[in-house]
Amino acid sequence: MKLFVSQLLHAVTERKISYETAFNYITRKQSFRGATRKKLFKLGYETLIYYHSIRLLARREGFSQTPSGIASYMSSRGFEIEKIVKEVEEYADSIGGIKGLAVKYGYPSLLVERLSSHVDYEELERILRSLNTRKRWLRVNILKTNVEAALTCLRDEGFKYQGSKFTGLSYKLLGGAFHSMRSIKCVEKGLLVPQDISSVLAIQATGPFEGTLLDACSSPGLKLQLALSISRGLRAVAVDYSPRRVGYIREVLSTYGGLERVVVLNGDSTLLEYRFVFDKALLDVPCTGTGAIYSDPTVKIRFSPLSLERLKSIQLKLLRRVLRSSRRVIYISCSILPDEGELIVDEAIRENLVEPVPLREPYLSKAYKGFKSGDNTYRIMPHIVDGQGMYLAVLESRVYTG
Repeated sequence: MKLFVSQLLHAVTERKISYETAFNYITRKQSFRGATRKKLFKLGYETLIYYHSIRLLARREGFSQTPSGIASYMSSRGFEIEKIVKEVEEYADSIGGIKGLAVKYGYPSLLVERLSSHVDYEELERILRSLNTRKRWLRVNILKTNVEAALTCLRDEGFKYQGSKFTGLSYKLLGGAFHSMRSIKCVEKGLLVPQDISSVLAIQATGPFEGTLLDACSSPGLKLQLALSISRGLRAVAVDYSPRRVGYIREVLSTYGGLERVVVLNGDSTLLEYRFVFDKALLDVPCTGTGAIYSDPTVKIRFSPLSLERLKSIQLKLLRRVLRSSRRVIYISCSILPDEGELIVDEAIRENLVEPVPLREPYLSKAYKGFKSGDNTYRIMPHIVDGQGMYLAVLESRVYTG
């Protein structure tokens, strides 16, 4: 276990790769299989969730803060995560306040301090706790089946599930938070789609989708596939900057349906221009991913002020460009920070580019207070929907041409 933890921490801190990528590489190299592999996956996940706090405890106990030093500290506790988390909580209580809250849940203090300016302490803790808890959601693919048949397939495989109270399409696996989605036969058949509940709700809240849609940052294409499923007359153009990720879009739409109604392009949506106007654009911007921590806990490790500023610049460039070719833009950011949501739309309002459109769904919370965009843009709160944290805005374009 010590070697595994050390190699894992080295991979995610030095190579800046996702948890699943690092885990798969290490376990294949070491030939870990079966029950051992499952045990290590959970250990690795919890280690990364509490990485910042474990690092502090290791230093306090005289261990180095290198991957091997942190692994040695955990070894001294028998790699018993419950025991380590209890030490983390005791240390957090001794600190108190916002910094103590960051330590308690293993977050970068800068992130928690930034968020504390916009939500009260109790809600802040609920957000942090919810994003630490791994969940696995499946969405019924109504292009290929119906709800009853999909759930029958899931039960026949021995899975237990719980439906969302906000949509009839999404079901959370019970006791399957660490189960591989690829091994589920209902997923292999295309009857169920691994997709977080918050992504489903974002599309549900902003439909129907009629006419034409530009999906400007499309990969992997799950939101687009859902839009195509609920709006059978929809035609779309899907764009992504990465040739590799363009391949993911085609794979998703080929597996789950809808590819025949989509033109897939490899391009840069901060630069692309079109000769016609789309009825709607879906702009799911690249972001820090702070609303998706339980999907990949390395988000906590990669987060930095520098990366945040770089992403904010890209987000604003994308919005300005896409507004020129679309009547309405659905702006989505999988971030709990206002920097990647309210502040971006506030700037677009200041430049007289957009008018936010009000939405009426019970699962949508008002955006953070203190922003021009706060009244008619929204947050999907992780602790309310039991999913990822997202910012959502439907923006009427004032600058489209064509």
